[in-house]
Amino acid sequence: MTASLPDLADPDAARIVADLTPAARGRIRAHLTAHPDALVSGASAAPRSVQALITTLADHGVTGVRAPACLRCGRVRLLRRAVPGGRVCLGCEGILANRGNIGACTVCGSIGPRPSRNTCAACRRRQAAATRTCSACGKPAELDPCSNCRPRPATPCALCRTTAPVTARWPLGPVCTPCYRNARSHPMPCPLCERTRVLIGRLDQSQVCGPCVGVPDPYACERCAVADHLEELFTDVPDATGTGPLAAMRAALAEAPDAGTVLNWLRGSRSARLLRDLMTSGCTLSHTDLDATIEGRATAMTAEYLRGLLTAYQVLEPRDELAVRIVRHLERTVARHPEHGALLRAYVRWSLLPRAKRHQAARAGGVKHRIRWAYTRINLAAELLTTTAGHGLTIATLDQGHLDAWLAAKPDTRYEARDFVVWAHRRHHARDLLVPHRPKADPVGLDEDSHWDLLHQCLTDTRLDLDVRAAGAILLLFGQHLTRSAALPTTALTTADGTTFLTLGMTPIPLPTTLADLLTTLADRPAPQGWAANMSASWLFPGHLPGAHISATALSRRLAACHIPNRPARTTALVALACDLPPAVLGPMLGLHPITAVQWRHRATTDWTAYLQARQHALTDGPLYPGP
Repeated sequence: MTASLPDLADPDAARIVADLTPAARGRIRAHLTAHPDALVSGASAAPRSVQALITTLADHGVTGVRAPACLRCGRVRLLRRAVPGGRVCLGCEGILANRGNIGACTVCGSIGPRPSRNTCAACRRRQAAATRTCSACGKPAELDPCSNCRPRPATPCALCRTTAPVTARWPLGPVCTPCYRNARSHPMPCPLCERTRVLIGRLDQSQVCGPCVGVPDPYACERCAVADHLEELFTDVPDATGTGPLAAMRAALAEAPDAGTVLNWLRGSRSARLLRDLMTSGCTLSHTDLDATIEGRATAMTAEYLRGLLTAYQVLEPRDELAVRIVRHLERTVARHPEHGALLRAYVRWSLLPRAKRHQAARAGGVKHRIRWAYTRINLAAELLTTTAGHGLTIATLDQGHLDAWLAAKPDTRYEARDFVVWAHRRHHARDLLVPHRPKADPVGLDEDSHWDLLHQCLTDTRLDLDVRAAGAILLLFGQHLTRSAALPTTALTTADGTTFLTLGMTPIPLPTTLADLLTTLADRPAPQGWAANMSASWLFPGHLPGAHISATALSRRLAACHIPNRPARTTALVALACDLPPAVLGPMLGLHPITAVQWRHRATTDWTAYLQARQHALTDGPLYPGP
């Protein structure tokens, strides 16, 4: 001890050694005989007795001692497990065990690492979370508090010197979240070995890679981690090589601009797990295989997300999702009410599906609201038939009294059953029954000053996001519904003779210079980071899936966050346009139905019918308001 530590006096060394057990003295003597510099080298081969001695020497103020660092990660921690070349900490011990035990999980059956009792990490977390909840957020969690709620001590970052919670502890020191992400996203050539790696160590005031500071396992950057996950995912898949769709998908994921997004998807998303399970089972990726995995709402969302991804990468052929979703919901409803299956199938086949397809072909926009439209009518038709059968009646013997009683129980929703009742009468399945149209409240608009202030803000305020400004300007100026604004393609914006036109319906609309510049900048900007960056920008408002536009719900939330109300703004804009334009011009310009355009015209202009009636009464019967 005193040979390697000149500052340690012999009496102090004797007292420290006297406090050790005979067994510990024997292990320390044997290790120091083989490794004389073990107290000052920081080598990871030191046994636990030597680690305890180093801690004791440091507590007594002895200078020069150096605690051993983990062989794998380089962090100074308690080293328990001996591996070839040294010892590793508890975290790296679990990682090495994870990599060593490969097989079928005893719970889910998936092939992969089994770190705990031949169970994969995902199943182990689910088993632990099933019996525990976080005391802070109340959500199921493996530990209490969960990883999101657990406080992390603030420490000065070794790279930017900012005091912040620690994300990782590298050999060069603790690292904050921004520096951690930046280092993993942008690997650099090491000054010593000249290999492009994540520089996690420091030597002579220069950042170097892990192997150059004694950490044999190089720290993988995000793109290398993506490549490793893709290699594991597409192993033994014949179509993943060559020029097939799966090979193109693999190349696009590997070359995505934001590798972190792809890495997070491959690591923890349910859709990636579903894709891995389908490939492992040997199934050919098809719409039928994806439909077979749907068992509930959660699995349906996962399957639809994966379907959109595979369709965008041309692994699957596009299909009519509107018809498929409606038929799927019909079959679920018939399974609950098999006695009404024939009538419900006829109603959907001859009424709902043709109109849904006709509206989809005639109008732009997403299909989600049309799917909800069909779901509501199928559910109400089944509910009406079930209630009628409960009273000992059929749809043919249902009278107006029982129908009115059923409608009055839930007037907010059941008026939508009018569609089924009218169809049943036209097909001679029911009597001529009356179901009123659902009453609608008069739309409330904005006052003129507020409306123009919001429009001016969208056109000039550069502090707002560009897509929010563009969507808000289209809403406030043209009263366009957000379901159609979100689905505007870049081809809707054209230029001719120095004038920029926007096509919302059938008639191109010339735009003012300020709005034209705003929309042109939006159409020409690069695709946002994430999935949308892998595809050509075909939408003015791209979404988070490849080839998909943003949803109307997400766009509405972004506008509301900037204090731009959707319905009042649309009402004010349409009333202003209807005052100046006749319905024959307003409808084709904005893509409105002729009846809708006439209704907005009536709402915007003065109704002279009452005046004519009063005038006729005055001519025939004398003055309506006689004078004195």
